[in-house]
Amino acid sequence: MKIRSSIHLGGESFSLNLFSTLQETADHLFLKLAAAVFFHAARPTVETGPAHHALSGQDFWPDLMSVDLTGQVTLWIECGKTTLHKLEKVSKRFRQARVIVLTAEPAQARQQAEEVESEKLKGIHVWSFDYGEFARWKSLAGERNDIIGEAGETAMNLVINDQPFMTELKKIL
Repeated sequence: MKIRSSIHLGGESFSLNLFSTLQETADHLFLKLAAAVFFHAARPTVETGPAHHALSGQDFWPDLMSVDLTGQVTLWIECGKTTLHKLEKVSKRFRQARVIVLTAEPAQARQQAEEVESEKLKGIHVWSFDYGEFARWKSLAGERNDIIGEAGETAMNLVINDQPFMTELKKIL
């Protein structure tokens, strides 16, 4: 699957092209699109992996991330439920980074938050769409998107493909 988006938020415009890997679901791509919109002010990149200088020698890669001028990771975003092993490694290796897990449903977020708390992992934030909001987001977004409006880290007020969409994320942890 491919998602191509023209995004206009708060007076800035950018294009975002997302391409699924072999094991990546459509839901995961739509969560990535949402994360890119929510965190647009941090200018996250979706081109992460071993070739990115900030991740050199690392075993894990985020779905989206932002780096500062020195190349240090400042924001690490995971879309969907993530293994505790990965979250533990990331929270230890990138102590200066905010680590955010974005889920589609509050039940997933609560389960992830309980696991993070039981392992006493520090610096992990778990946020979620409210019930039914991610399904509505997916129904409006498609393989080609024109997104216009305002968005911050926890809320968006948009017109997506000529349809209004407003939501606020739930901070679970």
